[in-house]
Amino acid sequence: MSRIDLEQVFFDWNRTGFKSALPMPTLRWNSRLSTTAGRFIPDRREPVIEVAEYLLELENAEELVRDTIGHEMIHYWLWMKRRPYGHNAEFYKKMEELGVSRYNPVPRHRPFKHCYICLECDQRIWVRKRLKGAACAACCNQYADGRYDSRYKLKLAETAENPAVDLEVPA
Repeated sequence: MSRIDLEQVFFDWNRTGFKSALPMPTLRWNSRLSTTAGRFIPDRREPVIEVAEYLLELENAEELVRDTIGHEMIHYWLWMKRRPYGHNAEFYKKMEELGVSRYNPVPRHRPFKHCYICLECDQRIWVRKRLKGAACAACCNQYADGRYDSRYKLKLAETAENPAVDLEVPA
């Protein structure tokens, strides 16, 4: 996995799309971003643009990283102008001008890791994070007037690390 020079990409966008008006922010890779390609973190002392590390694993990594930095630079540019820096009309206008995307076309979806089972109705519920004290919504709705009832508490049946039974994992 080869690294792409984030500072060079920023420099190129700054020159071509922002008339070199933006001061260099902190640019860094973020291995924890998984549902977004990047983010802009406003800070008066040190604004930050982060790019998802998983983009480097993709075939068109350079194009996606360039697009992501361009997108985040629009947020930065609006913030520097003391304008609302969300996805608003001014953002979309600049985005169209630069030819960058609004959405990350390749979000990384995390797999389901844990399967809980309702001992009352045998419903299986796959989740990404462990649950504490959750109850079966169907049973609570049907037998407890929609209120939480510990009689319908879900039981951990399987985890990705410790498969207890052969349950089909949803895609």
